[in-house]
Amino acid sequence: MNGDILKLPEAGTTVFTIDSASSPGVVIDRINRFVVSVNASGREVLCHLHDPGRLKELIYAGNEVLVRRSNGVKTSRSITAAKRDGMWILTDSRFHNRIVSTFLPSDCIPEFSVGKKRIDFACGRYLIEVKGSTLCEDGVALFPDAPSVRASEHMRTLRDHVESGNKSMSLILVFSPDALSFSPNTGTDPEFARELYLAKKSGVEIRVLKFEFDGNSIHYSGEIPSMIHEPEGC
Repeated sequence: MNGDILKLPEAGTTVFTIDSASSPGVVIDRINRFVVSVNASGREVLCHLHDPGRLKELIYAGNEVLVRRSNGVKTSRSITAAKRDGMWILTDSRFHNRIVSTFLPSDCIPEFSVGKKRIDFACGRYLIEVKGSTLCEDGVALFPDAPSVRASEHMRTLRDHVESGNKSMSLILVFSPDALSFSPNTGTDPEFARELYLAKKSGVEIRVLKFEFDGNSIHYSGEIPSMIHEPEGC
């Protein structure tokens, strides 16, 4: 396999449609990291938020969200997306790998174990790790929006794989339609910024793909550039 491992469609192509309908709601309170109280159809329901980030610009009291029915221990719905500046931002990271799988060869292995770590896809000599970005400031998509030891460990795993003579890719999915470029969120997680820079320097491919969500379907918007610079003290 070569650098064309990603078979990307034309911009504007619908790449994934969520098979369960979402309905509007309004955030009442974020109870904890993964549970949000939402006013849906005039009553309070507990919703699962499948994203480990802070999402402070998306999940706050009074903001609009889309929720769909799901079966959880404490929740009866899941949050699909939240509104920012009139745009729906996909917030359910369970869809990330399903989106990416549409761009990859059919024989790629999902959830591949590398030692004690798990990488999203193994495609021949390639390891591919997927990250999702929902935060955007002044046209720059950022990741992560909270410190992530796991994300840094993934970058080290990709780098080790390249340095052993193989190939790796860090694939970043941006769900902010207004993003023009991507940057690691150095102020929030300087360690990840350092590891991403070292990964790129070692030969790990960094690809950034942008998407739009219309409330039901996800559309590919094209590839955007990344700004990855050498951090201080690196």
